[in-house]
Amino acid sequence: MSTGRENDASGQASSGREVPIGRQLAAARTGRNLDIDTVARELKLDAAIIRALEADDRASLPAPIFVQGYLRSYARLLELPVQELLQRYTATTGAPPPLTVTRIERRVPYMQLPSTRLIRNIVLLLLTGIMIWLAYPYAEQLLTSRGQGTTEQEPGHLDLPPAGR
Repeated sequence: MSTGRENDASGQASSGREVPIGRQLAAARTGRNLDIDTVARELKLDAAIIRALEADDRASLPAPIFVQGYLRSYARLLELPVQELLQRYTATTGAPPPLTVTRIERRVPYMQLPSTRLIRNIVLLLLTGIMIWLAYPYAEQLLTSRGQGTTEQEPGHLDLPPAGR
């Protein structure tokens, strides 16, 4: 069973003029017995935006990229052809086409980088070598100065004081 509004819409479409997007949305909403507040609650939008969409009031709507998202959600709710509505909206506003997600293939780098653990170990080894190289003169000086200030006794030899006392 069809209503007069659906016949009017199909008559306009067959005569070459397309039904405005807002009128198509309003007709589909009323055909499903939904009021504006229910649709706004389902889409988590303000009722004023739903009214502006149905009235084709572009001055009350935000940037076209947001309107495309609203139209997409609204068309899904009403089970209307999403791509067709978005293409018609893009054609009437001159806005860029809806954004699509494209898969970027991961390229293999020209040179495989070494692991972080390997780099860390090399850096630690270099730092240890530098520290030993810088400390060597001080260690050598310390070792040579130890023997100069004291008289070392030969092992097994004990100097005793004279026995005459």
